[in-house]
Amino acid sequence: MLSQEVYADQRLPYTDPMQTLKFNDSDDDLLEDWHNRIDRLQFMDVYDPFESLNRQVFAFNRQLDRYFLEPVIQLYETVTPSFVRKGVANFFQNLKEVPTILNSLLQFEGERAVKSAGRLVINSTLGMLGFFDPAESMGLPHKRNEFGTTLAKYGVGAGPYLVVPVIGPYSLRDVSGLVVDLTAEDSIDFTGVPSQVFSEPEVFAIYGINYRYTIPMSYDDFSSPFSYDLIRFLYTRKRELEIKVDQ
Repeated sequence: MLSQEVYADQRLPYTDPMQTLKFNDSDDDLLEDWHNRIDRLQFMDVYDPFESLNRQVFAFNRQLDRYFLEPVIQLYETVTPSFVRKGVANFFQNLKEVPTILNSLLQFEGERAVKSAGRLVINSTLGMLGFFDPAESMGLPHKRNEFGTTLAKYGVGAGPYLVVPVIGPYSLRDVSGLVVDLTAEDSIDFTGVPSQVFSEPEVFAIYGINYRYTIPMSYDDFSSPFSYDLIRFLYTRKRELEIKVDQ
């Protein structure tokens, strides 16, 4: 067997590895390198002219969620059976069929409007005002349609990014759509409940608890110094994808 001795200086592509290290002589060099890294994250930029105010609201929402809403939801899950929580979620989801029907008609999606109307009738009768969802087992799953999506399909841009107190991330277009959708629910009040949501403290409390309960994310899921930027980016891209899928 033939063997050949290979020396270290023949194996390595360089003889003095310390010469390849880069040293920063001052803090200014470190800051310059940091800014270069930030420039690579420009794809996460979102139109946010109210960023200073939004960050303050974001900090408030995070503290409110961590120290009040999450404990309330944990208590709700502890003392309320799962079938009751599911029924409450179904009930408030059933109310969303009203703006879904209207927005589907505004978008000239007749089939979607008919299916939503079918869900509304079936779940409001056989489903005991929506506490049960027999329509889904009949092949009519819930597919919410919002006025923000309607505006987008008519060419209205998202506008500036907003952080709404308690509710969380929105765009100006979508928060305007939310107001229109809630007004539609209140105006077409076939169950007598929507008009009580904001007038009866007990109903409003249940509405708010269910709203937070049905949101799977928590601010603690984004334990990072850049959590504001990350949530802003994820919300914006999520809405862009939702609108593209609906088109």
